[in-house]
Amino acid sequence: MTNSYGSFQQPGFESNWIIAIPGYPQEPLNVLQLRQMAAAGNINGTTPLKDPISGNIYVAKLVPGLFSRRDYVTALLLSIFLGTLGVDRFYLGQTGLGIGKLLTAGGCGVWALIDIILIAMRKVTDNEGLPLG
Repeated sequence: MTNSYGSFQQPGFESNWIIAIPGYPQEPLNVLQLRQMAAAGNINGTTPLKDPISGNIYVAKLVPGLFSRRDYVTALLLSIFLGTLGVDRFYLGQTGLGIGKLLTAGGCGVWALIDIILIAMRKVTDNEGLPLG
């Protein structure tokens, strides 16, 4: 997307996108609508989105404000191997929960196990409430 001066302009919440899947309704959706669809699990980070202005197609995780900058696989691996130390929660930007998990040794392992399951099921968000990318 470019502005009237020809320089790149990062899309904001008012920008519209079209889900570029054959057979899917081709109506423009703003970032807030797409964020609700991502939270509901209707789209994921690899869903192709088309910019109606330029016609370019991007994967959904590249659209700012739609998915977290933090990676799902990294969070899952940190939870499996270092979950009792709270490293997964620190990675997600949830410092308070990370400290609590560190001081309780992952709730004696129970909290760590629950977090592994929640991250594997993609039920955990980052500190901004965005789903993991």
